[in-house]
Amino acid sequence: MDQEETREIQEEETNVPKDGKKGMNLYTLIVLSVAAVLIFAWMMFGDGGPSGKNGADGCGVNFQSAWGQSPAAVWVDLPNYSQTRAVATFDFTYPEHPLEGFDNESFKGYSRQVFEVAYSDDAGKEGIRFSKAYTCNGFEVYEPEDGVFRSIQIMDVDGTDVKEYGDGEKVSLLFFVKGDYSYTILCPDNPMSREEAEVFVSQLD
Repeated sequence: MDQEETREIQEEETNVPKDGKKGMNLYTLIVLSVAAVLIFAWMMFGDGGPSGKNGADGCGVNFQSAWGQSPAAVWVDLPNYSQTRAVATFDFTYPEHPLEGFDNESFKGYSRQVFEVAYSDDAGKEGIRFSKAYTCNGFEVYEPEDGVFRSIQIMDVDGTDVKEYGDGEKVSLLFFVKGDYSYTILCPDNPMSREEAEVFVSQLD
């Protein structure tokens, strides 16, 4: 075998593993990329992420989105019930136009977790707001800071424990849990007597 034949054989042997290594690297890169996408999708929309509806990790309202944006990027003002339902991904039963003089209805949703409806008067004063949230362990979406309310009591309302915040005479916020959902009745601009506010507890579902 002459030197030229020997050189050709050596070049072929050298080139084969190089090409194979390039192909292997490309295949590995594709597999890792696909795996990363699947893991991210599972974290965001499955049981393991902030939007999942199973497991404690996905149950609290996230005040920062997955992309590091502010809450305004997730809270959305919406025009009607159907669109709010689509954002929250669940139904909400509540009394329509519950207070006289507060006839202007507005909706708000938080991605896959909160459905809200509010009623205000023509001057823009909010009379009452109903909120339903998918939470675990009774997470309070609107839990006030210490010292905001002078009176905090837990009352039994038709078999439901209701946490009531007020000034000792009237209440401005009621919170309770039914099954997998928590409910909030807010009326800080229009405080009510306990009896008036508690009427709405059984009407929310």
